[in-house]
Amino acid sequence: MSEKRFITSIFIEGIILTVLGLCVLILPKLTGMSFGVMLSGAFIAYGLYKIINAFVYRNYNFSIIFCILTGMLLTVIGILLLFVPKISLLWLIALTGVYFLLESISAAVFAAQIRNIYHFWGCKLVTAFILFLVGLIIILGIPVMSFWVVTVLCGIGLLIKGMSKMSMYFINKSNYV
Repeated sequence: MSEKRFITSIFIEGIILTVLGLCVLILPKLTGMSFGVMLSGAFIAYGLYKIINAFVYRNYNFSIIFCILTGMLLTVIGILLLFVPKISLLWLIALTGVYFLLESISAAVFAAQIRNIYHFWGCKLVTAFILFLVGLIIILGIPVMSFWVVTVLCGIGLLIKGMSKMSMYFINKSNYV
């Protein structure tokens, strides 16, 4: 596995996250019922991608077990949200907040480990901080008015994470051509 393939996988993950984030942000406005389905689909898709990516890039992934656990958490949240509507929304909201907190820790660790390898690694720290704030806002229950607000926060988190990964690719792609 070369550095070029790894940096390309970061770009692909950035595209996936950006598209999922935009879908979560745009499509819930079409119908009142679609936000739960869209959010669950986004969580399932990204969770499965994260698990597969952890195995494919295990030589470059600094915390393979953490990535697998995070991917499993995302997939379980998506499946519960999609297939078990009787589960309390408060539990799903709490699990979503926990995911964003774990993802912020993962992004901070990743930024610390790539600071000597890749340029523009600081954008991962900014992303980690934003994801931490999103997770904290969700867990503290600030958006108690509706699940739609949590969906918008999740869409913003996915969009920011995707854009930071794509910016890392564009800054570093000339080093590995």
